[in-house]
Amino acid sequence: MATQPSEQEGNSIHAELSAGNVVNEHDCQLLLKAAFKGDWESADRIFQANPKNSKTAIITSRSETVLHIAALNAQDQFVENLVNLPSQSPAALEAVDCDERTALHHAVLCGRIRIVEALFRKCSELTQKQDKDGRIPFNLSSQEASMHKDIAWFLAVNMKFNGPIDPEISSHAIQCVVDLTYAGHLDIVLYLLREYPSLMLKKVRKKEDKSGPGEEDKSILGMLASSPSHFRSGTRLSVLEALIYKCIPVDINSTPIDANLRALQYLTRPLWNAAKIVVPLIKRIHDEKLRHEAAVKLVKKVCIALSEKNHTEITQFFLDGDLLGVATLNGISELVKLSIQHFPEVIWIKPYKKTLMTLAVQRRHDRILRLFLKESSTNGLSLVPPPTGDEPQIMMQVASNFYPNFDYLANVSGATFQMQRELQWFKAVESWVAPELRIAKFGEDNKTLWEIFVADHKKLLEDGQKWVKDTSDKCMLVSTLIATVLFAAAFAVPETNNDSKIVRLEGFVLVFAIFDGLGLFFSVAATLLFLAILTSPTEPLDFLDSLPKKIIMGLFSLFLSLVFMLVAFAATLTLVLDKTMERVLIPIILLTSFPLTIFVVLQFPLLFQMIKSTYGPSIFRSEGIWK
Repeated sequence: MATQPSEQEGNSIHAELSAGNVVNEHDCQLLLKAAFKGDWESADRIFQANPKNSKTAIITSRSETVLHIAALNAQDQFVENLVNLPSQSPAALEAVDCDERTALHHAVLCGRIRIVEALFRKCSELTQKQDKDGRIPFNLSSQEASMHKDIAWFLAVNMKFNGPIDPEISSHAIQCVVDLTYAGHLDIVLYLLREYPSLMLKKVRKKEDKSGPGEEDKSILGMLASSPSHFRSGTRLSVLEALIYKCIPVDINSTPIDANLRALQYLTRPLWNAAKIVVPLIKRIHDEKLRHEAAVKLVKKVCIALSEKNHTEITQFFLDGDLLGVATLNGISELVKLSIQHFPEVIWIKPYKKTLMTLAVQRRHDRILRLFLKESSTNGLSLVPPPTGDEPQIMMQVASNFYPNFDYLANVSGATFQMQRELQWFKAVESWVAPELRIAKFGEDNKTLWEIFVADHKKLLEDGQKWVKDTSDKCMLVSTLIATVLFAAAFAVPETNNDSKIVRLEGFVLVFAIFDGLGLFFSVAATLLFLAILTSPTEPLDFLDSLPKKIIMGLFSLFLSLVFMLVAFAATLTLVLDKTMERVLIPIILLTSFPLTIFVVLQFPLLFQMIKSTYGPSIFRSEGIWK
């Protein structure tokens, strides 16, 4: 951003204006106040009194006119009135401030689409005006105002791509495309690349004084590789969000719609569009899915354009900035998969002197590792291509180390199951490399890889042990209380001397007896399970299978005992209340279900993740690059 002129420079500007009798100081202040407030009537009186100079007069120390101030302060109607004055010439709209920015630059920065449209209708050449830093309004829209997607779309569709943004003579065009890619406006990028395919493989250099390619050179594919949120593999969704994501339709104008599906889409699309307006969650998920599908399509387009180059140029393109290495470290399996599908030779690239498989193990990205897994003849899994040379040792070493800042741990609840996941990775990699590595000793301390794993995970192991003890202690207390209440309730069944009432309520007595007994059984079982956890060993290997299973069974028993206790409570209420009071029975029963709902909402996701991690399908399964 350009710096503001000094106070002396501002005074000099005003001195020159006063000497030229453009507009007096008092009118400058009135125009400034009117533009800030959007007071068109006050401004119009000054315009009528001094129609020649007042509309273009410089009224601030930053060389801003009344049009600049109104645009900066989001006065849409004021700007439209000023622009549509019969006496307002297009040349007057091109006035610039001390940063050489027009009112259109300011409207773009403020995100005022009405002002942008009004200025464009009156003077379309404003889209080509450069500021002090050589940036046109579209540059600002893609860089500093990237959250205003509607303006970016308007400029992309309506402006003339010549002059400073001509892709053949300036870097401004690829700068816009790269910045839009980083901002996630990939549908706009696809539109621009359809109009200007020559931008597909161009790169923008952040620092012009650097010579040769390097980390500062950014391409479209490079930006995608550093933006995991642009892909499905880098986005976390809850169960409900994943269901909506799967069902909601998106349209990125990719391929013609099949005739058999067109009628169905005509029926469902208006419903989804209405749902996006009513439910913000649906709109957010729709935008995410649109971005994800556009990202995949964009990667395919870049790969197709790159395929026209020779092998050396293709390899160098991926080596610049370690493109595939960045994508692997960020867990973007879609980009890695499509790149290898189009250019199989890049599978041998070693970014950061490590293979893609080793990087995937280092950062625990199972989605990427699945691309290199194949079922062996014994129904096991093997790495393809197999690790050679020093690679198995390096792979085992990175599997032995712990990197606590990885996002994958956020998907695992509790230190116990984080330790379980780390053990699963270590054991999986151990099964894919040569057996002699399991007993080989490394480093100055002469330790085996398992000893290195235990030492490096010492803090996580301690957190897991504390989590197990604390969780089991608290849950055992709850299950004991439930068992006490249910045991006491069994000997306090209300009695009645009314034979007709006994006949009417004998079914509820049976319900109470059954569910009270079941609740007591499961609460005692939960207590015993949590007691077993408190007294069981908590060595590293216990976290792989033994402890998780005990925790799952304990929590599941606790959940069932709570459910049965509430059912027994509802049956007891029916026995206690008179017939005249039965109208309050349903509200009371609904209230008793509230604690159960809280338990399900807060604890069931944890229990589900535990079951999935322990009993569910392994995270290591063959996906294959060519599927």
